[in-house]
This record gives sequence, structure tokens and C-alpha cells, in this order.
Amino acid sequence: MNRRIALLIPLALAACSSEPPASTNATQAAMPVGSLGGVDSVAGSAVASTRGVPTSPALHPASELQPLVHDDLKDKDLLGSGCAFHAGAGAPTLLMVRDEGDGLVKYNKRFHRITAATPGREAIEVGAILAGDGVSFTLARQPGDAMPSGGSSRAWPATLTMRTADSGERIYRDGRWECGS
Repeated sequence: MNRRIALLIPLALAACSSEPPASTNATQAAMPVGSLGGVDSVAGSAVASTRGVPTSPALHPASELQPLVHDDLKDKDLLGSGCAFHAGAGAPTLLMVRDEGDGLVKYNKRFHRITAATPGREAIEVGAILAGDGVSFTLARQPGDAMPSGGSSRAWPATLTMRTADSGERIYRDGRWECGS
């Protein structure tokens, strides 16, 4: 009987120890269950826990941009030197930003003011990051020489990406970034 107790004491001490078993890797031992990267043990297998991790809304199409006309820009006091995005050659203006960094878009039948992250013709001309009303716009202009666009304006092939705070996204490929006075 004493021999059995002598064998059980080391096993009981090992079970009560704060050290993880030798089969547990260091990452699992360091992360509590429910933390990002933590593990839950289910029937002897490790499963990543999602407790405490915020859920992201599903990606969905953002609202379509609606055309801007000269009078829209005039009414909002946005005429002047700047750049405009068109969905293609000869297509209407969908986004406009002045050299000063202030601009305008229209979606959901409402006008929305936008602001360039870096104002100034040189910064805006090479592409731009703009935001306003919980929506961001990233304009990626193709490198290379500009195509003449009439008068003092120049244009480049470009892509415009619109992202909303609720995970909406719309991408306008094969567009045109036109800058001038």
C-alpha cells in the first residue's frame, strides 16, 4: 500500500504544477483561451478560439458614384485648377478635387465633400487618397507620360477605389485621371 502512495505522490504533484505539460507548445501555453490566437481544447484537439474577436461586416458593393456637372462644382464653389476622375474617355466626371485639396463626389443622390490627404497639384496629380463622410477614395494613376486632353489639361489611365466604413467597396478600372486648369 505504501508503495502505491509513493507512486501517486509524484503524479499528483505534476498534475497540480503550474507548468504546462511537455506536449504543449510555448505559443499555446503563453496565450489564454479567448485571446487572439488562443486555443480551446475540444475532445483532445486544438481549435482556434473566436471569443473576444470582433466580427467584420461582410464585403459588399459600395454605392455607385453619380456624375458631376459644371453647375454642381460652381454651386459648391469648387471651380478652378485641379484633377477629375472619369470612368473612361469622354465619360462624365465622377470625382473632382482642386489643387487646394478640397473636392466633391456624388452618391446616393447626395453631394459629399472630400479632402485630399496631401493637397497640392504635384501630390494630387500623381494619384491621391481622399476621404469624407466615412468614405475613402484611392486613385492609382498609371505611370508614364500624360496624354493631351485639351487646353492645358493632361490625362493618365487610372483606377479609382471607393471604400466605405461598413466594408463596402467599388472599383472603377480603366478610368481616366485628368488634371488641368
